[in-house]
Amino acid sequence: MNTKHLRENGDLVTLTENIKGWHHDRNLIDGATDKDQFAKLIQEAGELSDNICKGNDVADDIGDMMVVLINIAERNGLTMTQCLQVAWDDIKDRKGTMVDGVFVKKEDFTSVYKNTVGGQTRY
Repeated sequence: MNTKHLRENGDLVTLTENIKGWHHDRNLIDGATDKDQFAKLIQEAGELSDNICKGNDVADDIGDMMVVLINIAERNGLTMTQCLQVAWDDIKDRKGTMVDGVFVKKEDFTSVYKNTVGGQTRY
């Protein structure tokens, strides 16, 4: 399914509440563990990886991962807003550099990449 031109037709709060209700209705909050849900998250990450590698649409995979993350947040008495706020506060002033398409924090770059020359690790 090509989702590039789909309009958003639900707000994030309503969708999150619907998903939390879905989890509770299926006993996925009280009847599962964070470990169970983390394993599910990794399974969904594998599907995302597969579709990225194949050049396929990834909207369903990202959504599936968000569904599992909502479960883990709900199990721990957190909201997605709280989790995103903590993450934003952590990264908003972060400095760093891109290395092979990955953002590396400045403090990690100086310790991890100090033994590299031209992107190649020196041993």
